[in-house]
Order: sequence, then C-alpha cells, then structure tokens
Amino acid sequence: MITKFLPKVYRLKNKIQNYSWGTKNDLAYIPKLIGIKPEENIPYAELWIGTHKNLPSEIYIENQLFPLDKIIEKFPKEILGEFVSGKFNNKLPFLLKILSIGQALSIQAHPNKELAKLLHLKDPVNYPDDNHKPEIAIAIDELELIVGVKSFKEFIATINKYPVLKDSLNIAISVTDNKYSKTEQERIIKKIYSDIMFLSNQKLDNIIISLVKQFEKNSHLTLEEKEFLVQYQQFGVDIGLLSILLFNYLKLGKDEAIFTTAGIPHAYLRGNIIECMANSDNVVRAGLTKKYKDIPTLLEMLNYNFNSLQIIKNNDKQIYKYPKMTDEFEITMYNLQKGLTHIEDDNDSIVIILVLENEIQIETEKDLKQNSINITKGEAVLIPANLNYYKIFANNNSKFICVSVPKN
Repeated sequence: MITKFLPKVYRLKNKIQNYSWGTKNDLAYIPKLIGIKPEENIPYAELWIGTHKNLPSEIYIENQLFPLDKIIEKFPKEILGEFVSGKFNNKLPFLLKILSIGQALSIQAHPNKELAKLLHLKDPVNYPDDNHKPEIAIAIDELELIVGVKSFKEFIATINKYPVLKDSLNIAISVTDNKYSKTEQERIIKKIYSDIMFLSNQKLDNIIISLVKQFEKNSHLTLEEKEFLVQYQQFGVDIGLLSILLFNYLKLGKDEAIFTTAGIPHAYLRGNIIECMANSDNVVRAGLTKKYKDIPTLLEMLNYNFNSLQIIKNNDKQIYKYPKMTDEFEITMYNLQKGLTHIEDDNDSIVIILVLENEIQIETEKDLKQNSINITKGEAVLIPANLNYYKIFANNNSKFICVSVPKN
C-alpha cells in the first residue's frame, strides 16, 4: 500500500500496439528504440506513453509496477500539480506516442469536444472516449503524409486533370473562375468531395481502374500519382485513393512537425514519428482501411480551411520548443552536446521525458550527484509536480523530448 508519493524521478513501463501497418523485422523502429529484439513478422506500430484506458503505462514505485492512471487518481496534486489537476479534473491531459509507419494509415480526421461527446454516447465501441484529439506529428527521420483538402484552385485543377473523374461527377468549373467567394469555394469543394465519397461501387470501380491504367502508361507521374499506385497495390479499389489526389501531399524532414486540429483530414503514409495529442483515441475513418468507416460523420466535420496547414521547422540545434497549439500539451526537444546541462529549479507541474538518442543523467538535489538516475535511449520517465528541482546532464551527445502542460 502506497501512502505517499515522494518527489523523485519515476521510470515508466510503456506498451506497444501491433497494428498491421507497423514496421516489421529489421525495419521495425520501436524495438530498436527501446532495445528489444523484434519478433519475426510482427508489426510494431505504436508505443503509448500515458494513461489512456486502452493501453495505460505503468510506473515503477519501490521496484514494483503500478498502473499510472490509478496512481495519478490517488496522488493527483503531487503528480500533476495544482494547475493541471484543477483544469483537467485530476487526469493527465495528453497521450504521447511513437509511431513507426510501414504502410499507410487510414484517411481520418478527429472530432472536436462537442462532437466527440455525441459520438461516444451514440457509439462507444467505435468512439472509445468523449475527448477531442488535436495532435502534433514530429518526424524522427522523415514523414510522408497527405493532409488537408487542396486549395480551391488546386482542387478544381485536379478534378479537371482527370476526365474520368470530371465526367463521372458532371463538373464544369474552370480554375480561371474568380467569381467565387471563400465561403462559396468551400461549399463547392464540400459538395464535390461529398459526391466523390458517395460514389456508387460501379462508378468508383470504373474511375479507379481507369486511373490505374492511365498512370501505369505514364513515365512522368506526380508524387500523388505514384502514391496512388502504391496504395492501389495495397488496398485495391478504395475510396481513399481519390483523397491522395485531392489532399496536400507533404514530406517532413527530421524534427519537422505538423499540427492537425479537429476536422483536418489526413493519412500518414510512411516514416517514424513522435506523436502527441489530447488524451483520446477517437478516429473518424473514411478510406484506406478495412476498419469501420464513418463517411457521413467525416463529411459533416471536415475542415475546409485552406490556410490551416503549416509545417513547423525546428531550426534550433540545442533546445526547441514547438509552438503551443492546444491547452493539453507542449513539446520541447533537446539536442544536448556531451557535458551540457539543463536545469529546472521551479517545477510545479508534471513532465514526461523520453530519450531518443544516447542517454541523460537526471540529478534531483543540488550538489548531490549521488541522487541521480541514468535514463537511456527509449526510456521514459515521469517528473512529478512535487519535484521542484532537477538537473539534466548529457553523458554523451543526447537527444530527448520533454512533454508538459502549458499554463497560458
């Protein structure tokens, strides 16, 4: 029986989701990160660090493991701090993940808080919680993805580029038309995209097969057209293939990031990433998946704001705080050279640290090096709110992230 929660650094034991799209064997990134041997042909898709009920982390206390969510329930102010526990009802507000993407994830978007509550009430099986899911994806090496509907001009140009698609939808809009307001542009795109998503099986089959034949004959394909063929080999005739052509295709470099708010459609295609989100697992899917698809809900909630996407470039070589985009979390990335230190002497809120390269040493009392703990690559630790002072020392050139909750 634990009667008090001491101010110290706590190691976490985190768990893996073996979704089919994860990387396997020699390509499996998560086993390399956490230092285990991958089982043959088992996909290693996600490492979860947090308290979500689907896969909560565990915390080591006096060499025993306890569910992190239960410990936080028992000691909310000691672990979360007064501000976080008060604002988020004594719960950890974020979920940190590592994703290793070998095959495309589904075309998806996430609901806002109001819609999440309705979906969970109506269908708790497919919508397992009532929270929203704003999220950031940070490329560990690189990330290829499609995200957000193209601008009006690009969207209409894409439709007009493929006669089989244009004729099936009976569309007659020119990219030179400047008579539409922003509201009208969004209305037109929403109508066209809705018509696409509700195409009959016969029409969809005809469009996809015609485009496949067209692309296979062409030696000068765009990146989107090449990706269309790649995903056709994986999924066959699937409504999500058309979104590859109609969404923005992006490629993030190392440490670059993108933030997706409620209603922004996206699909990760390949790469290894850090992902952090509000503590939710709500996903509205509409293609490139064998899982449950909820196309009416996706269309209802889609955000057609053409200016809502921004690649966040990490230009700081030592410490970089990614912009705060939501109340639930913010991430700081550290690249500390050997011998450098980082000191926190006024901590009053929970922090989770994950080491990505080499190792760090955390001291918890000034001038007392014996009160220290070594954290190696792939390990995550919890810094509770009641640990006011800690000092991070880089034993080698080390890379790690700190996830905290913003106060403003």
